[in-house]
Amino acid sequence: MVKYELTYFNGRGRAEVCRLLFATAGQPYTDTRIEQAEWPKLKPKMPQQTIPVLKIDGKTQVSQSLVIARYLAREFKMDGGSSLQALFVDEFVCTALDLFENYAKAAFSPNMEEDMKKFKSETLPKFYKLLDASISKNGKNGFAVGSSVTLADLYVYNVVESVGLDELKDYKNLKANRDKVESIDKIKKYLASRVKTPF
Repeated sequence: MVKYELTYFNGRGRAEVCRLLFATAGQPYTDTRIEQAEWPKLKPKMPQQTIPVLKIDGKTQVSQSLVIARYLAREFKMDGGSSLQALFVDEFVCTALDLFENYAKAAFSPNMEEDMKKFKSETLPKFYKLLDASISKNGKNGFAVGSSVTLADLYVYNVVESVGLDELKDYKNLKANRDKVESIDKIKKYLASRVKTPF
């Protein structure tokens, strides 16, 4: 069996989708969490001086969260059942990342209060409407693409948790997708035991 080690800060951040992938696949791995104070010493040892980093069988190391997530999704058969489905999975992932980028800009803006109001009233509804329509078009039984869990579901789930849960009530497909993800036994177990972290 392949041995995996995922290294990241003691937070959800850019590593959480990868953790969700491991949980969904039921794949054992070493979840190495470091504190911010440790980072300056560890940084030079990382392939691109960034984290998360995935180590495979104790030797191969790769960085970049999206690269790692796509690799794991392929390995765990969660990248879509066909090349066309994989295309739509990637579309969901990129849309979710665009949404989070807009959120981060507002959340860390010098005019945070004003920019967050605009994000909540304009940007968030626009993205939620797009995601809701895409789920209706591409998914079945609550899933985002096809009729089984994919990387698309996990990216959307993770981003929605960060940017706005209260607004979900107006988007039935997006809400159903979140409920579907949370109903998966392995994810349910992971969420129940997930460590509370600052971010």
